[in-house]
Amino acid sequence: MMPVVHFFQSLSFTECTILLPLLLALLVFMMPWVRKKLGIEVAGEMSDSANEAFGAIALFFVFIAASSLTTVQGFQKDGQKVTEVELAHITNLDRELVRIDSERAVKARLHLKSYITAIIEKEWKTMEHGLPADEVEAALGQLISTVNHMGDDKKVSEKTLDSLQAHIEKISDSRDERIQVSNLHLSFIYWDMIFAFIGILIVISFFYHTALPKRIGLAGKMIALAFTLTLIIQTEGVFYGDIAIKPTAYSASLAKMKIRTMDTSSLPSEGVNKS
Repeated sequence: MMPVVHFFQSLSFTECTILLPLLLALLVFMMPWVRKKLGIEVAGEMSDSANEAFGAIALFFVFIAASSLTTVQGFQKDGQKVTEVELAHITNLDRELVRIDSERAVKARLHLKSYITAIIEKEWKTMEHGLPADEVEAALGQLISTVNHMGDDKKVSEKTLDSLQAHIEKISDSRDERIQVSNLHLSFIYWDMIFAFIGILIVISFFYHTALPKRIGLAGKMIALAFTLTLIIQTEGVFYGDIAIKPTAYSASLAKMKIRTMDTSSLPSEGVNKS
């Protein structure tokens, strides 16, 4: 069932909201008509029982769907938290680097910029599969190497170097947490139960009343259930999907780095970090 989930996740929220409910509603709407065309007669009592069974199964579906939606919304909150923490550490590192009058500090800021750019352009795509990007790993390695060599610069005190290294370590840890969160997905047990209930509802509709008003009412019920399923599918991918977390804040961080560069270029050299 996961290929089906991934297909609907690849759609925009609007497309998924239209296509999935219409598809499921059409299925339950047509099933009684198909039964009639096949010449299978069902007693009225049987159709009434199908109506009651549909309502009972739908109730269980709503319970599972609500639990699933709460779970995936928790994943979204975790993703938002780890990105905010990572960006905070990136900002702290850049603020220290921009105050250091050193060619290595300038070089380190360039590597930091490359690190953020690679996250936006490369790693956000690989996180769709819960994987890190090699480009980000390379940029982080260059940043670490450049900062470590700043110890050879007389303008950089040991205390400042320790602080820079601490920021980088926190950035690396935050990135690892972000990758871990990208691997958070709804359990297969939930998906199996959700699609099992959907399948049962479709089968039950086969025995439903063939009268057009009854079938329209049944399709309306399925549309309501399908809207809930749409929310689960579109929210389940923390960093993937139309309403998933986007790298917008990382782009804003790059813009702020440029502003800091412009601000400091108009000021006299300050030497070592004074924070």
